[in-house]
Amino acid sequence: MGGLMEKMKEDPFANYLGITIEDVEEGYAKVSMEVKEHLLNFHGNTNGGAIFSLADVAFACASNSHNQAAVGIAMTMYYMQASEIGDRLVAIAREETKPNRLGVYRIEVLNDKGELIALAEGMVYRKKDKLVP
Repeated sequence: MGGLMEKMKEDPFANYLGITIEDVEEGYAKVSMEVKEHLLNFHGNTNGGAIFSLADVAFACASNSHNQAAVGIAMTMYYMQASEIGDRLVAIAREETKPNRLGVYRIEVLNDKGELIALAEGMVYRKKDKLVP
């Protein structure tokens, strides 16, 4: 998993948002992000796009953890409650199915208190390409 994990940690968009990839195992990923001022919306809460992006990075890491290129084809996000500046958000993605070409994932976004901030479901299409030779 070493070379694959290093490739994931080089993700420019995740790094731009301050997302840390904490753990990746086959069919599983845990990523985190501290909510800073530039991630807030005009209500003073975490922007939904920032929360979605955090979940998407966890989804991408979990779905590509088999070293088989997987690309997202659908993702649905449910926002359960607001988060705010200073919160540390954690997104955990788990593989629900691993058929040949399609994979389904459940992603939970939690705050530091373990409260559910958002819940997402995503589907990927698996290509034949390997990410790391």
